[in-house]
Amino acid sequence: MKLIVITPARKNEDEIENVIKMFEAGLGILHVRKIHFSTKELEAYIKAIPAHFHNRIVIHSHHKLALKYNLRGFHFTSTHLKRKLRLWWNTKMIYFRKPNLTRSVSYKRVRDVYFTEKISTDYCFLGTMFHNLSGELYAGFYPETVKAVIEKSGKNIVARGGVNEKSIEKAYELGFYGVALYGHIWKGDKPFERYVEFIRFCKEKNIPIE
Repeated sequence: MKLIVITPARKNEDEIENVIKMFEAGLGILHVRKIHFSTKELEAYIKAIPAHFHNRIVIHSHHKLALKYNLRGFHFTSTHLKRKLRLWWNTKMIYFRKPNLTRSVSYKRVRDVYFTEKISTDYCFLGTMFHNLSGELYAGFYPETVKAVIEKSGKNIVARGGVNEKSIEKAYELGFYGVALYGHIWKGDKPFERYVEFIRFCKEKNIPIE
């Protein structure tokens, strides 16, 4: 399974330092979700990370920065998807110059995954998927419907929300393409240590993550 880390919406103290440590420990994909950042602020964030890690970064805003830096790709928010003409034009121009950038979107409900998007995507997030404390599926999600959408939608689905040591085995059992870590690591005061603990747990349980 793919392992993705999503940053907090607002910049945390020592966040860049922790992100760099995660990259050094093998993190393959970081989604930089900074909903209040200006283009200048987001660019400063990217520049604070060593350039050899830039190809692991996916941005949620100010997509044109992907033309300036060697980023992995970008994520389309609901706001982007509502701006149909601008979305089509900006996407066309960016991908004309960098056709290998990855694209992703988010869904809150299983039925939404079956919809055909205005753009093709490499993977999509689904959730909030799990309860933080119990590790069980969140209200509205059922094993049968989740397995069905994974098998029949034709999309690579990443479980988002409530992913931790209590839910990762369930996510693996259901057949998710990947999982996204968010609150589990950022709500504590030692994000990198919690990231490492999660990696070690997966190895102990023979859950393949990359």
